[in-house]
Amino acid sequence: MTRSRNWSEILRGKRFTRRTFLTGAAATAAGLAGLSTSSGSGIFPVQNASAESFWGVSKVYFEQTGHHLQDDFLTAWQANGGLRTFGYPISERVEEDGREVQYFERARFELHPEHAGTQYVVLATLLGNWMTEDRRDEEPFQREEEPDEHELPDRRYFPQTGHTLAYGFKDYWERNGGLYVFGYPISKEFTEFNEDLGVDRTVQYFERTRFEWHPENQGTPYEVLLGRMGAEYARANDIDTSSVDQDSDSIRAFPGLLDPNWSRAVRTRDGHAIGVITASSVNIRSAPSLDASIIGTTYNRHPLILKGMVAGDSIGEIPAWYKLGENRYIAAAWMAPFIAPNPPRTYSGRWMDVNLSRFYAVAYEGNIPVYAAIITAGRDGRTPLGEYRVQRRVRSETMDSATVGIPEGHPEYYYLENVRYTQYFKAGGYAIHENYWSHPSSYGRFSSNGCVGLFVEDARFFWNFLGVGSRIHIHF
Repeated sequence: MTRSRNWSEILRGKRFTRRTFLTGAAATAAGLAGLSTSSGSGIFPVQNASAESFWGVSKVYFEQTGHHLQDDFLTAWQANGGLRTFGYPISERVEEDGREVQYFERARFELHPEHAGTQYVVLATLLGNWMTEDRRDEEPFQREEEPDEHELPDRRYFPQTGHTLAYGFKDYWERNGGLYVFGYPISKEFTEFNEDLGVDRTVQYFERTRFEWHPENQGTPYEVLLGRMGAEYARANDIDTSSVDQDSDSIRAFPGLLDPNWSRAVRTRDGHAIGVITASSVNIRSAPSLDASIIGTTYNRHPLILKGMVAGDSIGEIPAWYKLGENRYIAAAWMAPFIAPNPPRTYSGRWMDVNLSRFYAVAYEGNIPVYAAIITAGRDGRTPLGEYRVQRRVRSETMDSATVGIPEGHPEYYYLENVRYTQYFKAGGYAIHENYWSHPSSYGRFSSNGCVGLFVEDARFFWNFLGVGSRIHIHF
C-alpha cells in the first residue's frame, strides 16, 4: 500500500508563479487545442460561454462557504459540472502573480483575458500534475506498457501518459467531461491512505484531479468522488478562505443552480441554456413577481430557452426567476436542465432527431444538440419510423385531408388554413409543421394523423435550420 504524502509539508510555500502560467508557446498551443500538457506545470481549458448568454446573471453567493462566484468563472463552473466537479468556491477572486484566480474545493480557476471571447478565457490549473510532481519515481506513476488489444474491452490506454483507465473510473471519466475536464491519467489505480477520512481508498491521479472510490456510496452518483485538491493547495499556501458578506448585487445560490446536470443541458448556438418545466403548469409573468400580470402558461416537460436569470419573489425559498424574453419571466423553482435523449445515431451537418418515446424534436449540428422542442405525433403508430430527408417545403398552405385519402364527412376529416412552416419528408403527406389547432397542454402525446406537430416558434426555427435534403430521424 502506498500512503499519501503530507501535502502541507510538500506544498508549503510552493506557489504558482508567473513562469508557471506562461510555460511557453508549446504549452499554450496545447491548451488552445483542447489538450493538456503532461508536465508538472501548466493549465487546462474549461468549456465556457459568456456569462450573460448562459445565465444572464453576473454574481452568485454561496452561503455554504460564504463566497461569491461571478462572470466567466461562474459560467465555466456551471458549464463543466458545477458543484459535483469543482465543489464550492472557497475564496473570492484574488490576484496572484499578475493573474486573477479563484479557489474551489477541488480546483483553481485562472482568468486569461488574452483569450477573451473564446472558451479558453477561463483555464483550470493542473493540480494533479502539480501535487504529484515529486512522486513520479513512485511505482504507481511509472508508465505502463500498452496492453494487447484483446486485454482492452473494458479498459482504455493513453499512450500520451502511459496509463490505463478501467471500469468505474473509466465510466466516470467518460461520462463527466473526460480529457476536457480531468486531463489524462498520470497514475494507475492504487490504494492510498486518505488523511481526511483516516481510511484507505482506491485512487487514480489525473492531470487536474484525483479520483477516489467510495464503496460506502456504491450505487449512487457519489461512488466516485474527486479529491479536494483546491482546498489542500489553499491550506498549504495560507490562502485566505474566510467567508465574506453577501453583496447586494448577487443572487443567493439555490438547489436548482447547483444541479450538475446544467453542464449537460442543451444550449443554443448563441449560448442560452434550455430548461424544462417540472410542474404540471406554470404561469409566465411580465415581471419576476407573483403580482405581475400573467401573459402565458406553459406545461410539464415543455422546453424553454433561458435568456437570463434575475432576482425576484422567492418561491420555496428560491429567489430567482428566468427571463424568457422581453417582459417574460418564469420562476426558477419550476425549472430543470433539459438534457437531450440519446439519439440512435448521429449525422454530419444539420439534422433533426424526433423521439416518439419522449416527444421531443432536437436540432443537431453534427453530434451537438443546439435546440429542443416538444411535439405532437401520430395516433396508433401513424407517424412513420425511419431515416428521411426533407423533400419539399411550403411556407404557408391549406391542409385538406381529402388529398391524403380522408374525405369530407369522415370522422378524421380536417381542413386547416394557413398552416405554416411545413416540411414534407415522406410521400402521403407526412411532414413537420406548426400545429396551432392543438392546445399547448396536449403536446407531448399522440394526437395527430401522422405528422410531427410543433409550436409556431419551434416550427419557424426548424424551417430556418433545415432545408431540402436535410435528414430527419424518427424513432422511439
